[in-house]
Amino acid sequence: MNIERLFDSKSECGDPQALYTDIGWPEPPEHRPYVYINMASTADGKIVIGEDGGPSKGVGGPTDQILFRRLQQRCDAALTGSSTLRAGNVIYPPDIPRFTLTTSCDLDLHNRFFRDAPELAYVFTPLSLPADRIAAISGGATLVPMGQDRVDVAAALSFMRCELGIRTLLCEGGPTLNSQLFQLGVVDELFLTMAPKIKGGAHASIVTGAGFPPYVTAPLELLSVYRDTDELYLRYQVNNRV
Repeated sequence: MNIERLFDSKSECGDPQALYTDIGWPEPPEHRPYVYINMASTADGKIVIGEDGGPSKGVGGPTDQILFRRLQQRCDAALTGSSTLRAGNVIYPPDIPRFTLTTSCDLDLHNRFFRDAPELAYVFTPLSLPADRIAAISGGATLVPMGQDRVDVAAALSFMRCELGIRTLLCEGGPTLNSQLFQLGVVDELFLTMAPKIKGGAHASIVTGAGFPPYVTAPLELLSVYRDTDELYLRYQVNNRV
């Protein structure tokens, strides 16, 4: 690992090799955690280089994986979409609460997301979910009904902050969940590894879904840029906080 600092408005000095080991998060809002998304993409924005819908393995290089783990260690809890869980094992430090949300309960309890710490695994479900689907996963996680026919993401964030005391929340996708968070205006920071690769095709990007209306965007403020050879590590403030 040979990280070089190109720009950093958050740090006056320090060893670039220690990037993301000491992050001074701002005070979170009273009604939700401070939310930061961490993703890796190719230069054309693709987050999967294997089969479409598969895991993101291979997009970023070895340094990205080190930074990926460091950002996991800087959060109070993690949020992951159910599609990401279906794509493969999701591994967090064993003492970190982990959340997912689903409208189908099509979840594999053998995934390490659940298996490593079932007592810290939470699944947000809609109130309308049939009892047999709830029963299928109730033994491997704590189920939290939130919303009638779809999970109310804003209410789920409020539950994390107000009921569990979670101050910082890491989201690692997938792109549909990222889209929901951006649409709600609750993303505070985006950490993005840009790999020096082109994938092409119609593979997923870091944010999918309908997107914002024409000429409407989520504005980003660049906080830092680091690199290891040709791979870039970007940190942005998202200026649409709710």
